[in-house]
Amino acid sequence: MSEKEFSTLRKVATLLFDREFSSHLSSEEGRIFYLLSKKFLNHINSFYTVLNGTNFNDVVKNSEQIDHSSAKILLRASFESYLVMTHLFYDKPDLTEIRVLLYRHSGLKERQNKLPTKNLDDALQEKMNLEAELIKTIEESIENLSSKLNLNHTHISKAVKEGWSTGNGWVKIGLKSSLPNKYVNYVYPYLCGYSHSGFESLMQLSTDENCNNQEVREKQTTLYFFATYLLANFSKSYCLYSKSTGYENIENIGAIDTFLQKYQGVYS
Repeated sequence: MSEKEFSTLRKVATLLFDREFSSHLSSEEGRIFYLLSKKFLNHINSFYTVLNGTNFNDVVKNSEQIDHSSAKILLRASFESYLVMTHLFYDKPDLTEIRVLLYRHSGLKERQNKLPTKNLDDALQEKMNLEAELIKTIEESIENLSSKLNLNHTHISKAVKEGWSTGNGWVKIGLKSSLPNKYVNYVYPYLCGYSHSGFESLMQLSTDENCNNQEVREKQTTLYFFATYLLANFSKSYCLYSKSTGYENIENIGAIDTFLQKYQGVYS
């Protein structure tokens, strides 16, 4: 049932994106929304592909496996993409413009800090110089807009210095999103355990070693549920943000509310 519901919501989300994405490409802000949506769906699609089973059969025959660890890494990446979308576009729409500016500033500044300062080829050096100027321009826009919106100067300065999340971790960001607190507090740390190489991740892998593929597949139910709940919230938020009509023509569009209502009690 969980895999079937996941497949239904995956289809709904993909069709929503396919119908609406072009309407978001006319501005820098809209393009960021488009790219985050695409990033989210690509991670979800890869998550689904991995859970269908992978192998090394081109090298070693009969090497089929279910790669839980990689699937959870992909689901975590989907989770983070959705949280960024919520922060930028859904949480406080009146702050979208300045939050997008801070988000762009953080990314450009991070790239400047990551690149070496010596022995760059001319093309890359020119790109760095242009982006350094863009950072200054964005900082001016941030200052002007924050004054116009009468925002807390200390908070804005912190965001410019430390990044768009102002030092908050993913759980804190998630608790401000549309996702229920219990879901955020439980699911995100759980997925993080498989994104690194701590012993926690090895315990799961060790357990899988003693199971056949059918038994491992049966253990996917919880993962599919976590992913479907995320997909349902993504789809509902996407609908509200796009504000377009004609969604009734998308197959199984009602599955969004049906799923959220069905499981509302679980995370209430």
